[in-house]
Amino acid sequence: MSQVLSHTMSSLLPVVFLIIIWVILFGFMLTAVLAVRDGIRRLKRLHQIPCYRCRYYTGSYHLKCPVNPLTACSEDAIACQDYELRQHPRKSQCNLPKQDSRVRYSSRQPG
Repeated sequence: MSQVLSHTMSSLLPVVFLIIIWVILFGFMLTAVLAVRDGIRRLKRLHQIPCYRCRYYTGSYHLKCPVNPLTACSEDAIACQDYELRQHPRKSQCNLPKQDSRVRYSSRQPG
């Protein structure tokens, strides 16, 4: 009787470990999918913040909005009552023309 029980346990052990491994893998995959879905939902919410298109947005690190400085660029600013669409797009540093920083040397010697 004990030999039969021992043989049965030794044959069931790999199956039990396989099931445990699959359950753990499923848990990791489910966690990853939920994290990605939550990240996408959060990113969509952050893209609703209108501050960067507002006429009162200064772009300054110290004072982003003089009208509502405490809620500027946060999720609380999504329902901002003072929001006004900026008529002309703000010029950023990236759109400025690049200056030629190369030094030009003449092949002639001063003489």
